[in-house]
Amino acid sequence: MKKLLFSIILGISWSPFYSQNTEIIECGTDELMKKHYQRFPEQKAQDDAFNLELSKLIKSGKLASTLNKNQIYEIPIVVHVVGDGSPVGSVNNKSDADIIAWVNYTNGVFSGNSSSGMSSSSAQLPVKFVFAKIDPSCNSTNGINRINASNLPKYVSGGVNNDNTANAVTASEITSLGMWDTSKYYNIYVVKKLASNAGTLNGFAYYPGGSNDYSFMSTNASAVNAQTLAHEFGHALGLRHTHEGFNDSTGACPTNTDCTLQGDLVCDTEPMKSLYHSSVPYTCQTGQINPCTNQLYAGGERNVMSYTFCFRDLFTQGQSDRATAQLLQYRQSLINSPAANGTPANNSVSLVTACTPSTITNPGNFNIGVTSVQFGSINNYSANYKAAANNFYENFTGNYCLGTSKTTIQAGTATTLTVAPGTSNAHIIKAYIDYNNDGQFNETTELVLNQSNVANNSVATASVTPPSNAVTNTPLRMRVIGDFNGTAVTACYTPRYGQVEDYSVIIQPRTLSTKETQEILADISKVENSVYVKSDVKIVSLNIYDASGRVLITQSNLRSLESTIPLNAKNIVVTVRATLENGKVITKKLKF
Repeated sequence: MKKLLFSIILGISWSPFYSQNTEIIECGTDELMKKHYQRFPEQKAQDDAFNLELSKLIKSGKLASTLNKNQIYEIPIVVHVVGDGSPVGSVNNKSDADIIAWVNYTNGVFSGNSSSGMSSSSAQLPVKFVFAKIDPSCNSTNGINRINASNLPKYVSGGVNNDNTANAVTASEITSLGMWDTSKYYNIYVVKKLASNAGTLNGFAYYPGGSNDYSFMSTNASAVNAQTLAHEFGHALGLRHTHEGFNDSTGACPTNTDCTLQGDLVCDTEPMKSLYHSSVPYTCQTGQINPCTNQLYAGGERNVMSYTFCFRDLFTQGQSDRATAQLLQYRQSLINSPAANGTPANNSVSLVTACTPSTITNPGNFNIGVTSVQFGSINNYSANYKAAANNFYENFTGNYCLGTSKTTIQAGTATTLTVAPGTSNAHIIKAYIDYNNDGQFNETTELVLNQSNVANNSVATASVTPPSNAVTNTPLRMRVIGDFNGTAVTACYTPRYGQVEDYSVIIQPRTLSTKETQEILADISKVENSVYVKSDVKIVSLNIYDASGRVLITQSNLRSLESTIPLNAKNIVVTVRATLENGKVITKKLKF
């Protein structure tokens, strides 16, 4: 009889390969997001503002016309199977094969595949789950992470309940045992039991764009023939329940005078009640009158985002369009994540040692820090500071493999630096490049970005042109900092609420054409056993390389119109590069 609490077997089979179950989806997302937005009202304001923009695009017809209906976006996932001490393969510690089959089934729901029981009239959600192939430590993985929570007695006896921990643990107690970078992986937790004050739950997920981004699933709903994961990820793409706005206490239908801003915010889903409150419980409503439209149900009773006793086999095109818009707005980090690529990114460089923070002043979850850096070929997404990860300092050089964190830029040329702040609060954003490669950051000459009051849904930008005396052809440390607005930030400070991130930059000298070289009247020549350089523009630095590219001599801060450098060498060819005060570079090969 216990199974009847979660499913009712219908007498109709839509496929010879399996029997379809009517899954009672008790979803905790509504109550979860209500509490989340109370704590972070700026994230609610951000969500409302974007929904208003979508409303305008929908009404103008521009939204549907601008979306690529043939594009499928791969989302790297990690499934954390939270065991209670039971053996692998048991109900509360599912096998890898069970998890893989469940995810494959869910992908079929997204794609509208009949093998997952979906109607031929269903629209596609343009996403596909792919198991991560690289873990946060750059090791190979199958995308299934096993967390042993048998040392938590309350979890063993009662599972997860955010509202009542008398005989259960909170979700945060589970995520603290293992959460992979939410900017690189979508984290799914499979737990033995999930509940709230409202009762037993099958799952929950956070809407996109906020400081929390993961899904919890009850093990009972984590199976083939269950649409709960597709339902919850629908929420993660900004979709609401089809009965959004239904008044549980009065039974009133959702208001629907503006379908782009009311109800579930989708115009091709009919306004409806939660069918868990129907007058004939445990009965599919297909063929019956929808009291909110006074017409026969038009598919809402079978929608994946509904509360219903019918088998859920339908997404609408309006839901697909809204999900795609939310995906492109908030999930670029997942779309561009290399976690599903079996070949880790190579960011290995050797940098001069510099100061690094050893602690943080206020180690709380204030969602402050840096969430993306774009500069040249650097295109790296990351999570803002989280107490569980203790990621107040992120060294994205060396062995880092989950994003591009090094770049080469041209001397004398402007390159745009763009930094996105954390997901809450106004920020101060600073960035430095150690141009002279001395392991220190000058607060005047090496500060390349300094912007205050950066909103959580905005970015800080700067146009960066290396000075003429910057060290070239050598990896230089770039430091990016995000902290609470008003914090006194310096290159070597201790973070107050936010983060310090390090990257690497190589400045490549710009070689002049023959015409340009002639115009500035500069010359490089051999005089006896010396290199002689003369120019009508001041020379700021000289580098001499052998044929293999090895640096033989470096001179900086010359600030002179001519220079003689003795070179005691025989039978070699050297390359001389002179950087002038105006940023121009002249190069010449000499034989000794």
